[in-house]
Amino acid sequence: MAYCRMGWIAFVMIGAVGCQTNGPRLYPVTGQVTVNGQPIALIRVQFRHTDQSLPGNLKMPVGITDASGMFALSTFGDNDGAVEGEYVVTFEWLSSNDLGAWDKFGGRFANPNRSTFKIRIEPKRNTLAPFELTIPETDIVNQPTRK
Repeated sequence: MAYCRMGWIAFVMIGAVGCQTNGPRLYPVTGQVTVNGQPIALIRVQFRHTDQSLPGNLKMPVGITDASGMFALSTFGDNDGAVEGEYVVTFEWLSSNDLGAWDKFGGRFANPNRSTFKIRIEPKRNTLAPFELTIPETDIVNQPTRK
């Protein structure tokens, strides 16, 4: 009876692992963002797939930079990557982790229609070249405009 139970447990475990492969394949994506040559924390890096017919999060994976400017893309869970394909990349420099945070770039790099950053995610582990953003120091928004 113990052998039968162990066999059943193994069958269930193998079946559960098999279920995790359903859906589109995600590939790890890491990179770095610098602003005026310096790594910056709290930059939201938004990838926008050129195939906007993809469902839900698949078309817009996101990452947040750490203190060294490094990020890893997330689609459904932490650092799980992105689907293969062509993307337009946008950036927002968050003033904080709070809900009331503003974009310290003032929207300069947030419009996908004006973005010059285009990336192709390959069906493999993707380590991207650094994104180098340049903005005059006087244009960095340190206080939001009140209306």
